Parts: sequence; C-alpha cells; structure tokens
Amino acid sequence: MSDDRVIDFNDLKNKVKDSDVDKFEQYIYNLYFSVMDGSMTMAEFSRKIFDYMKDNNISQEKFMNIQKKFMERYGMDSEEVERQLKNFGIDPSMANMSNIDLNNINAENIEAIKKSAGFYEKYGSKISPKSCITTYIKNDANEIEVIIDEEKVMLCSSKKINLMDAELNEFLLAYKNMFNKKIRVVLCENYTGYDY
Repeated sequence: MSDDRVIDFNDLKNKVKDSDVDKFEQYIYNLYFSVMDGSMTMAEFSRKIFDYMKDNNISQEKFMNIQKKFMERYGMDSEEVERQLKNFGIDPSMANMSNIDLNNINAENIEAIKKSAGFYEKYGSKISPKSCITTYIKNDANEIEVIIDEEKVMLCSSKKINLMDAELNEFLLAYKNMFNKKIRVVLCENYTGYDY
C-alpha cells in the first residue's frame, strides 16, 4: 500500500473551513465590543478565548490556523504581526500558552493562564505599546545603544557618554533635521543591568 493512500486525521482535524473563521469572527467581535464598553476586562477576554477553544474542541494548531485565516481575510500578514509583537517584547512562541493542552485543562494549566492574563489585568491600564527604532554607535569614544521614539532619542551606555563624539553628533543632527525642530535627547549613562 502506498503512502498517498494513508489518511492523516490530524490534518483533517486541524483543517480550517470558512465557516470556522466566520464563527470565530462573530465571537471575537462580540468580545471586543464587551471590552470596549467596559463590561469585560482583558483577562476575561483571554479566558473567553480559551473557553471558546475548549467548548468547540479546537486544538492549538487549528486555533492558530483560524487566526491566520482571520487576519488574511482583513489583509493582515500574520508573519508581520508576529514581528511587531516581538518588537513590543512579546514572543508568541514563548507565551506560556503553547504548552497548554486545551483538551485536558487542569489546575496547572489554569494557573498558567491566570498568570499571563493577570499581568495585563493589573498593569494593562499603565502600559502603552510603542514602536521604537534602535541602533548602535560603537567607536573609540562611545559604546551607545540609541533608542528613537519619535522626537525623543535615548542614549544608553554602561559607560560615561562622550557628547563630543563626532559620529554621535552627526547622527543626532541628521535625525533632528528630519523634523525641522528640536528633538529631546535623554542620557542613560553609567547604567547597570541584571537578570531577574
């Protein structure tokens, strides 16, 4: 018997139909409006997503496929979204949710969900994601990480920053000239860091 006659039931189970995406889209919109009118928190939103997956017996892989098709429907590139999340410090592949077996939710899995959702529930109102540009200046005078946030430029170095550095001044002037007005330069020098 040849291999092309073997049916892979996992492929069939994880295959996404348009009706799956339609149902998910309607569900997400209802949740979204509940969050927007304040009747639901982001933590409750996250829990509802997991309830949806469990109630509809959707595997993690199928759920990812539904999300991708949903984004494609609106012209979004899922790879670009993942890159942007990583720019905000969120790595979807490391989000503590990938190892949760939705068909076998237990106290340990629920605790993992609560920890992830709890952070955003507690600090979500204080957090605002931003997209920044980062570059480095490394020469004889300085070793600086440059973080650009619109009209604010942060210069970070574990050493004293030499403001007479020609390369640094050329960079700052070129960036300032893009705006035709003043930029704010913030020095973060002699900093220390540690792994927590």
